[in-house]
Formats: sequence, C-alpha cells, structure tokens
Amino acid sequence: MSGRTESGTGDAFGDTLARILGAALAATLVLLAMPLVIPALARRLTGEAVATRTRFWVVWKWHWLANTLGILLVAALLTVEIVLVTGWVQSGAAAVFFARDDWGAQLVWVLLPWAVANLFSGILLLPTVWSMQRRRFANLVRNRRVSDVIRQERIEAARKRAADHTAALKIGVRVDPSTGHIRSTRSDPITVPLPVEGSRQAFGLVNRTTVRMLADRFRDIRRVRDWVDSTGTHIVLPDTASAVRALVIAESGSGKTVLLNGLILCALKYGWPVFALDAKGDPGDADQLAEAVSTHGGTAAVGQPWNLFAGTAEQVTSKLMRLMPDPDGANQYYLDEIRGVLQAVQHHTPITGIDDLRDRLTRPGDHVRDQFDLTMVNQAVDRAGTTAGRRALQSLLVALRPLERWLDDEDGWSFDHPNANVTIVPLSTADDSQAVIGDLLLLDLRHYLATRMDRRDKTPVLVLVDEFAQLVTGNQDPGDTAGSLFETARSAGVGLILSAQSPAGLSNDDTRRRRALTSGAALIFGRSKDPEDVVGYAGTIMRMETNARVGSNELGSGRAQHTFVIPPQDVREAADGAFWIIQSGAIAPFRALPHQHPTASIDNDAAESVPAADEHQPDQPAPAVPDEEMNRTAAASPRPHP
Repeated sequence: MSGRTESGTGDAFGDTLARILGAALAATLVLLAMPLVIPALARRLTGEAVATRTRFWVVWKWHWLANTLGILLVAALLTVEIVLVTGWVQSGAAAVFFARDDWGAQLVWVLLPWAVANLFSGILLLPTVWSMQRRRFANLVRNRRVSDVIRQERIEAARKRAADHTAALKIGVRVDPSTGHIRSTRSDPITVPLPVEGSRQAFGLVNRTTVRMLADRFRDIRRVRDWVDSTGTHIVLPDTASAVRALVIAESGSGKTVLLNGLILCALKYGWPVFALDAKGDPGDADQLAEAVSTHGGTAAVGQPWNLFAGTAEQVTSKLMRLMPDPDGANQYYLDEIRGVLQAVQHHTPITGIDDLRDRLTRPGDHVRDQFDLTMVNQAVDRAGTTAGRRALQSLLVALRPLERWLDDEDGWSFDHPNANVTIVPLSTADDSQAVIGDLLLLDLRHYLATRMDRRDKTPVLVLVDEFAQLVTGNQDPGDTAGSLFETARSAGVGLILSAQSPAGLSNDDTRRRRALTSGAALIFGRSKDPEDVVGYAGTIMRMETNARVGSNELGSGRAQHTFVIPPQDVREAADGAFWIIQSGAIAPFRALPHQHPTASIDNDAAESVPAADEHQPDQPAPAVPDEEMNRTAAASPRPHP
C-alpha cells in the first residue's frame, strides 16, 4: 500500500515538474521568437520592390556598428530573460505559480511586458535584416535570377546610382538621387588636384559597387591603364604627356567644365605648360579657371593677343592662305599668285608681322632669292600698274583687318612661347572673326606638332580644346581633324584633350566620326541624350535573359544574348559630375572632383556620415583629405578677354 502511495506521489511530482518545465520552455520560446516578428514582417512586406530604390543600396560607414549593437542588445535581453526564467524554476516559485488554478491567465500578464519588449526589440535587428537582404538581392542580380526582367534592370540601375551617390558623399557633394542635380557642397570637400601615389594627381573618384559578393572579389577586372591608380580608387591624369589623349563628350550642364578645369589643374601641378582653347567663349568660365589656377600658385593669361606669324616660312604661308576663300576653280589663279608671292618674299626668313608683310610685298628686293622671284612679285597685273605683290597685300590686309585686335606680332603668345603657365583663349564662334582665329589656332596646333617631331622635342605640354568642332570651319571636317591631331600628338609628346557635346557634333559623316572615336584616345563621356555611339565602344557582354511562366513566379526558358556593358539609359540619366572613361578595353565609372572656389558655399547640413564603399570593410579608413595648400583659396586678378 505504501509502495503504491510513493509511486503515485512520484508520478504527480514528475507530472508537475514536466508541466512547469514545458510551460517555462514554451514561454521562453515565445520570448525568443518575438524579436523576429518585426524583421520577418518587414522582409515580407517590402519584397523585391525595395531593391529598386537607390537608398536601399547605400551602405553607411556606421551600418556595421548598427548591426553589431542591435544583435548584442537583443542577445543581452534574451540572455537576461533566460537567466530569470531559469532562476524562477530553480527557486521553486514556478511550482507554486503553476499550482494555482488561474495560472494560465496570470502567465499571460506576467509574460506580456516581456513579450512587448521583445517584439519592439526586433526594430534593432532591422539593419541586420537590411544587410542580409542586400546580400541576397546582390547574389540574385549577379546570377540574373530575379523573377522579373524589368525589375532586374531597375535593381541594377539603383545599384549604379547608389555607387555614384556614395562617391559623391565621399567627395563632400550632395546629389539629389531623384534628379541627379548637385544640391550642395560641404565646406571642406575633396578637391582637384588630389595627390595620390606620390606625385600623381587625381581628378576623379571611381564609383565602386557598395555591395560586392565574395565571387566579385576573386574575379579579374581589367583596369584602365594610365588613367586609374594602382588601388583602383582614383582617376588620375597620366604623368606622361604623350599618354594624355582624351575625347570628352557630354552635354551642357553635365559638369564637363568642372572636369576639364580639373584636368588643367592636374597638369599645372605636373609643371606642364597648358593651352586651353574654349569655343564656348564664356568670359565667366575663363575667369573662374584663371582664379583656380592662381589659387594653386600658377599664372594664367586670359584672352591675350596671339602671334599669328610664329613658325617657319611654310607655316606662315599656310596660315595666311587659310584667310583666303576656298578654291572654287574661278579663283584658283589668284590664290596661286598670292601663295607664290608669299613664298618668294620669305626665301631668307619668315614674315614676322603685318608691318613686315607690308614692307616685303611693296619692297621685295632684299627678301627674294633671285631676279626671277623679284620680277614675279613686281609684275604689273593691271593697267594701273598694280603689282602682284601689292594685289596680294591688298587681299591679305582685307582679311587681316578684322583680326588685328586679337593679334600681336611682338608680345603675342604662341605654342612655343606661352606668356603664362596656363594660356586661356575664350572664343565665341558666333563672331566670324573669332571663328577664324579658332580655325587658325587649330592649324597652328598641327604645325606645332609637326615642328616638335622634326626637332625631336618631347618636353611635356597639354593642349585642351573645348567645343573644338565649332572651331573647324571651311571644308574641313571635325572628325578628320580630331583623328589627325590624336594620331600626331602622341608622336610629338603632346597631351591633347578635345571636347564636344555629342558624337553627332564630331562629324556628319559616320566614317569620319568613327575615326575620331577610335583614334586610340581615351573616351570620357557623361550625360548625353544620344549615347548609343559612345556606349558601343564600351563593348557588350553575354547575358542569359529569361522569361517568367504565365501565372507563375517561376522562371521559364532563357537565351544568351549580347547586351551593352553600359546601358544607354544609364548615360541619359547620369547625374551631374558623373562620367565614364574607356581605354584599351577597360571601363571605369567615376565622379569628377570639384575645384576649390574662394566663394564656395558652406552647407553644414551636407557634412553627414559618409557611406562605406563595401559592407565587408567596416574599418575602411576615410578618404584622404588634400593638404592645406591644395585647399587654400586666393583671389585672382582680373584678366582681359575678347
């Protein structure tokens, strides 16, 4: 009888203990699961659509800290709860509690505060869920496994915008992600020129994908040679002038002027003479560039007179003949007569100026080779006794008179003899005389390249021509001109950068336009309404395109096809200051660095946290800030311009 009593007591005690432990375990599991409710709901509600937002892919430098603190705080809360439940059971208080008849209702009131706390603690896990979602979508996009092809493209576009947005914030620039417009600039932005790797000067920051998979890190990526530093972080101006050959294409308002000014400032730091021919003819742009040059310790000459008569006798003759009308058959005899007269009076030395031209054509005796040339110059060509020399002089003076205010025979600058570190020539092609000056400057540039090759001169120099197609007049084609200049500049050791607003502006002829685009120069382009021609030179990539089955989210059949590496729509929607560079089969998207202005606006609100380049590198150091000399501001003295 007593054995049965002890057995019954033992069973009752065991049942009670099991019930207590079961209830405690159930309560603990409920508490442990509550922090996951909000993250699960957030993941369920957002779905794939959230990945099409630019801000979803922006990774802030403090994001890893938010992830770590969130996990630690939730873990600490759950640990405290487990300790409290364990102590409650061990102390016997749990047995007393479950011995009550109304323990079920009381248990709800005991657990409710903890359950609410655990539920809202799930908010602390949202950054971690956000990171996990980014990783998952990045893997789906990389393998092109997103169920909707359109959503796949939108996600890829959002990732690219996030990379540009991150690069802009690193520089200190705030870009509106909806419009691509630069909203403000921090008081201490990273400015051009930025010294990297010793003496090299950077003018841009490479846009790097904010979320990269491990497979992306092990994949070989071809780097743009000469123009990208060894870390793949900065776009640099090559430190060898002959390697600086670039064709810049971007529409007005895309930040092209800032980019070109940055290139000039980098060349200034290298100690190269720079010639900037600006066919926009905006005096304000010229003054801003001169001010920036002065800020960085250089001298700038804006709109100073040019020496037309610099060069050999053949070059002077060629430039003077460029002032004459194009040959049309009827005037060929007179053009040949003028050319012959000019050649005759330059047998010993070239013409040095307008006064010298007038003297030689009216008194040629001391300048010709022999009696035959003297007779040719002094031969009467009409009944009034006008000589061939005087008739040629009359035609040349008529053409030269509108240009005299831009010419100076003695103190004018030339490519061989600049008057400053940076020579800035703003020209408005709406003025016929300035358009003629621009055309003559391009001709003189070709002569300069030929002269350097003849004398084996490899000293570094940079020539930059903005809107160069507007300076090409007459029967010349901009595409042919660009191609021939690029092909000659490398051999002459001259850095050459030509700029245009669109590929169509290079030439009306497809063959000549392709010659300019495939001349071996780096292709730098920004926002454009007609980007198909330029993105084609970035190449294509083989992609597997799939479709979805009707009435199902599963992917159906697929096929491999070539698509543009740089989608044309990305170029059409590019933000201000965003560019791509293509050279030798390699591509690098980048953001141009701003240059320091003494009157730069200060926006403290823009000095917010900078996004990290990659979630795998939470301890990545912040970008280097230029030294005080690079950021120093100074007012430049006003300079005259046409």
